[in-house]
Amino acid sequence: MAFRSWRRPSRRMVLTSVAAVAMTSVVGGVAYSAGAATQQPAIQTSTPHRADDVTNIDVLRQQLRNYYGDPLGTGNFAADSNYAKEAQKVAAAGTRWISVPHRTSKKKAILLDVDDTTLATWNYEIASNWAFNPTSNADFVLNQKFPAVPGMVDLVKTAARDGYAIFYLTGRGAAQEQATLGNLTSDGIGVDAGYPAPTTLTNGEDGLFTKPAVADYPDYLKQACADDKNGSCTTIHYKSATRAHIESLGYEIVANFGDQFSDLKGGFADRTFKLPNPNYYLP
Repeated sequence: MAFRSWRRPSRRMVLTSVAAVAMTSVVGGVAYSAGAATQQPAIQTSTPHRADDVTNIDVLRQQLRNYYGDPLGTGNFAADSNYAKEAQKVAAAGTRWISVPHRTSKKKAILLDVDDTTLATWNYEIASNWAFNPTSNADFVLNQKFPAVPGMVDLVKTAARDGYAIFYLTGRGAAQEQATLGNLTSDGIGVDAGYPAPTTLTNGEDGLFTKPAVADYPDYLKQACADDKNGSCTTIHYKSATRAHIESLGYEIVANFGDQFSDLKGGFADRTFKLPNPNYYLP
């Protein structure tokens, strides 16, 4: 299949169980725990035995350019690229899912990540040569340089038309919220991707969730992340706790979209949809 999706696990799942999942990963049948004596890297994978077992990094970069339909590295992905086709297949699957009847006494909602789920960051990968830098990345974010991920604007418009609440949940910092909103919707600055505006929640909260500084965590993040390093939420805890908070206000997240598995783990969504992103990995 061109996409991966999951159904909602039992509602008996609690956030404390998410902590156990986040702290343990399995590699080659061996479990590595955060409590182990030897510290482990964030990304667990096999160890190559020979150089030929690893794709040469320059060859890999060219493969990525080809996948995005941008062999010369201009920063513009092609509308008929394999990347665009794969993203469109995920959007089409999501549209089919939200278009069937969903019986719930709650308000129906969809939730979407931002980077490489709603806004494509291919131009930044080329500009940075796949080396993330907070300063250069902030230039792209604040100047709203990211185009829409193929197929996703139509998906969100369909959801809004069918009465769904629309929520965006990103790991971008709170200081980037206004620029993120402008890039997603339309404010006349940089790229206006044309997404529907986020829904204001029943308690008056803005429906675009950016990650606050630890000192500014709301109670639901403080509770969920109390045992994380320095009380700072991991991606999984931050996103799953926010979804739980949204559902506690009377919403049912019918579909959750993300490009990272950490966007999708932790429950509190009926079904999840994984967008393609071979450029980086966020545990």
